[in-house]
Amino acid sequence: MNSSQAVAHRAAEELALDVSAALPFEGEPILLSGSVHAPVADVPHAVLICWAGGSYARAYWDMHIPGHPGYSFAEHLSARGFLVLAVDHLGVGASTKPAEGDRVNFETMSAAAAAFTDQVRALLARGAPELGGVALPDVPIFGVGHSLGAALTIATQADHRCYDAIVALGFTHGPKEISVRAAGAAEAGGDAQGGAALQTAIAQARAFFGDAWDDTYGLIDRAPHHGWLHRPDVPDAVVAADDAQAAAWPRQAYVEALLAGHSATFARRVSCPVFLGFGDHDVPPVPHDDAGFYTASDDVTLCVLADSAHCHNFASTRTRLWDRIATWAISI
Repeated sequence: MNSSQAVAHRAAEELALDVSAALPFEGEPILLSGSVHAPVADVPHAVLICWAGGSYARAYWDMHIPGHPGYSFAEHLSARGFLVLAVDHLGVGASTKPAEGDRVNFETMSAAAAAFTDQVRALLARGAPELGGVALPDVPIFGVGHSLGAALTIATQADHRCYDAIVALGFTHGPKEISVRAAGAAEAGGDAQGGAALQTAIAQARAFFGDAWDDTYGLIDRAPHHGWLHRPDVPDAVVAADDAQAAAWPRQAYVEALLAGHSATFARRVSCPVFLGFGDHDVPPVPHDDAGFYTASDDVTLCVLADSAHCHNFASTRTRLWDRIATWAISI
């Protein structure tokens, strides 16, 4: 199926699960909210739990743009027989934003994602109506993440091992060819509590957030980043529709994602099958190098998507990646 063969739009069902028990926010009900995209068959090949990247909410996986069909990953993959759940991270979109925003970090976001996934597995096993009403105790569940959402998916799997396999798109553990640095960030000195690497990560995160840094949950202006998010052939209307869906994010997640060497500590503890996807004009200068970080996995697949910048779901070639993910997932 190519981008001109758009799948007929079907309304998704909403799913909200309480993950309070897995988190340290006492007395505060914590819900993660998602959208359920049913497969064309009663028995799906697998369940794909999808997590968007920084400044994005779950709409990244299910875009419907007037005059520009074929931008919904969720519809494309559900048409190929997958049950797709697009979920908002803790602190993002329709999911709960805890009052203690700076405690919304890799640890708590990963714990929330794992608790959500564990509940989905239990719902599937008993054939819960909100997930199709068919008992599926053995259906595999894959974590799918893009950009910062990929980093969190990797951290979730390393710490909780809740997925049968993961798909990590657009996040590199190595050097970033494209980065935003605050003035003087490279010269930022360390202190007794953090060190130079942490101070540099904080400075880089502050540069991304700009004036929104003090909001704890900050909404980033995407306009300065269009050049590396999208290739020149992405229609202006598509870029505008994407920007209109921008979501506030917890600032500590950005700090951890930008902390040199931090995400690699999770990657080397992932032992399940891993699919890595990058655009050929993406963040890492050498996408092939990222496979080497997953030293505990004996099944690492790499796909470099031609004519794609960082936001693969908006690339003219997007369905090549989507179909490659589907073929890989069926083979696991």
